[in-house]
Amino acid sequence: MDLLLTSLVVIGTVVALFVTRPWSDDDSSPRSPLRAASAPEETRSISIDFGIVTDPDTDWDEVSERLASVDATTVEVNAGRVEFTAFDWAAHPEAAAEAGTDHVAVAARGLRESPEGGTRQLNLIVDAFVPKWIQEDPSIAGVGADGKRSRYAASAWQLARGEVGDRLVDYVEALAERYDPPLIEITELLIFDTFGADDLALYREMTGQADWPRTSTGALDTSAPELGRWRSQVLAGLLSRMRTALDRVQEDGAPIELGLDVRVNWDDPAAGRPDSGQDYEILIAEVPELRLQLWTYIGRPARPAGDIETLTAALRAAGYDMSRLMPSIGLWTAGPQVPLPQTISADRLGEAVRSAVTNGITAVNVTPYSLITPEQWEALAQAWAGG
Repeated sequence: MDLLLTSLVVIGTVVALFVTRPWSDDDSSPRSPLRAASAPEETRSISIDFGIVTDPDTDWDEVSERLASVDATTVEVNAGRVEFTAFDWAAHPEAAAEAGTDHVAVAARGLRESPEGGTRQLNLIVDAFVPKWIQEDPSIAGVGADGKRSRYAASAWQLARGEVGDRLVDYVEALAERYDPPLIEITELLIFDTFGADDLALYREMTGQADWPRTSTGALDTSAPELGRWRSQVLAGLLSRMRTALDRVQEDGAPIELGLDVRVNWDDPAAGRPDSGQDYEILIAEVPELRLQLWTYIGRPARPAGDIETLTAALRAAGYDMSRLMPSIGLWTAGPQVPLPQTISADRLGEAVRSAVTNGITAVNVTPYSLITPEQWEALAQAWAGG
């Protein structure tokens, strides 16, 4: 639709379209305001919380200035959950955080161009948790070995065969069609609670086994390797469906990459976290060109920042393609005497960032924006300025 012609018809319609569509139809404009003029050789990334994205009082000029102060090349913009979206999703308008406002578009207009006139890459984050949906329909929740239902995560069956998985795929496709982002990153896609009746039926179907793995006493063997492999195959199947949806959208356009936030195994990095459905080898083998964003959180629980370099060395030694891995430095700390939110020190943040850019790693993320203190901004600027 030509917005200039539309403006001659009715001003109100122009305003609505400008809010809900983040780019112009002018031929001189880029296809997507989320893509940088050229992909950065080194990715220095900051994640923007959903609360910041959807807050009408967010000063995007101020955010942009802060990003410029550390020479951030990339921004991860949280687009929400399938049950709580940052824009009006036509398929599920009831999920909009603020009907009539496209918060992703607003963020894109404020962040794509740096104060110096360069362009940044804006990726989108999809949070896979569904707490509101579970409140409304507890049957979709994962079931733990103790029989308790998860408050946040859907069951394995729901992710593989149910409405939750279908809607996650639809949401990823809707974001791709609407914004043409360089990358869509899936976060909180974990499988812990997989012991419901539907899950057992799925396990039998996928593995050919008659029952869950059990110990010699007949109890559920929650640490059985075959359980971790199955969980990882469930997630790989869902991610493959997302990859197929992105391929449909990008058929005539630039590639849209798919990323996944993953937990790390500090003791055996190459193994990933099969207990969470995140066996790296299975995910990478079954999902073409998947990027993994590693939760290298050194504050919960506390560990030396240098452990991140040990982690990257182990992953490189195991033969992983380091160009497809991005350590994410989480600022949170936690523990019996540490009320949230508390953050790691500025010095530890700087050390962690330097430790991450090792063994072939060229992309680092810091999260979340809302917790970065003035001292941490300064430390981050020094760390990134030093390469």
